[in-house]
Amino acid sequence: MTTLDDQRIAALLQAAPVPEPRVDVARAVRDGRRRRRRRRLGGITAVTVTVGLGVAGAVQLGGAGRGPAPAAPALAASPTATVSTAPGVTCDASWLPQPIGGPVAVANGVDPTGRYIVGDIGTGQEDGRVVLWTDGEASVLPASARHAAAVNAGGDVVGTNGDGTGWVYRDGRLRFLATPPGYHAVLVHAVNGRGDIAGTASGAGDSRQAVVWSAGRPQEYRLVGRPGSAATGITEDGTVVGAMGQLPYRWTPQGTGAALAVPDGYPRASVDSAHGEWAIGMVPGARQGGSVQMLPVRWNLTTGAVSVLPFPSTSGIAGNGDLLVGDGAPLVVAADGTSRRLPGRPDVQATEAGTYTANGISDDGLTVVGAVYENEVYRPLVWRCHR
Repeated sequence: MTTLDDQRIAALLQAAPVPEPRVDVARAVRDGRRRRRRRRLGGITAVTVTVGLGVAGAVQLGGAGRGPAPAAPALAASPTATVSTAPGVTCDASWLPQPIGGPVAVANGVDPTGRYIVGDIGTGQEDGRVVLWTDGEASVLPASARHAAAVNAGGDVVGTNGDGTGWVYRDGRLRFLATPPGYHAVLVHAVNGRGDIAGTASGAGDSRQAVVWSAGRPQEYRLVGRPGSAATGITEDGTVVGAMGQLPYRWTPQGTGAALAVPDGYPRASVDSAHGEWAIGMVPGARQGGSVQMLPVRWNLTTGAVSVLPFPSTSGIAGNGDLLVGDGAPLVVAADGTSRRLPGRPDVQATEAGTYTANGISDDGLTVVGAVYENEVYRPLVWRCHR
């Protein structure tokens, strides 16, 4: 990336109009999309959980799951492309060990400190086992834990099984989350350092409500907002982000809710996750063929500013505001617009190329996790950067 590229990115990131929240609620719909790990609360009976790198599976609540065989992502880029590195920052890639076999091994998330990494290993046919890497050492969670969503700085892992049961793995023990009365399933998205777990309960029809559980007391919970709310993320101080009705929303740790701004010129927006004072989501762009191109957006939760981002997609955001752009040759873009392209795998030859995905980033922006796809196999990677 050239200096002109950096200047263009900086200008676009900083030119963020801050409109008042929209009032045309009837037109808004929530198009939830979460970088490489997409989950959508699907009405009465279904939860779609996309785990890792292009490996999707539609999981029917109360029924058998189905999942297509993994396919190479459409966008491929050479890991030997020119790297634009922020001054004083160097990055190296290394393999994560694979304690079990499987052609689809992907690191999906990392805790804010960069110590704990969570991912899946399997065939891509809804048989993935959850793996937790601690300081580079791998352990496999019990088989009754599937589809990990997040890990916190204490090593607590949370997720949702295919039948809509939420779970938490804490201190070597797997426990299941309470499903609030009146709902038949939950969908877990995030956990913070205090052990607050954020997700959404779903019931008959389109009924849903945001929920926060305790990792230490998983049968205890509190409902967030009014019926019709949904939670997709939670920050370290307990701020919850998600939706209220059909508007992107946030709730303070004290439970006070307010709509997030929708960028000027767009009919709606969805918020997908939050770290520190930052949140990311999507807005609908131009229609291409029979589908709508979704564009990434970023909110500053302190100021309320919202920006449409100049990238095809984002995979995550760090607590310091660093954006993770997983475009086949992952890029980290700081809030001031400076950027660095992550290097290829450690044993890559100059003439070799692979398709890389980056799925999670630590709060300081210096640890990134993901995978590389080559020869119809995915292998998990971690990038460690140093200032």
